[in-house]
Amino acid sequence: MAKHDILGFFEHRRDGAWICVRPFTLTTPNASVDIRQGMRFDYGKRVGGLDLAEYLERLGSQFGS
Repeated sequence: MAKHDILGFFEHRRDGAWICVRPFTLTTPNASVDIRQGMRFDYGKRVGGLDLAEYLERLGSQFGS
């Protein structure tokens, strides 16, 4: 999976949050975390050592969200 493919698992909301729309496992250098459908990620919420909302925002600006 290319790193930008993760965008397909999320919906970007107007309030800036990212909502998981399909479950998957997020693997980072620090951890492997199951992300469930409906989970909400706001800026500053770290998952596996990663600010997931910030990461998704950066990918979205590069590849479209």
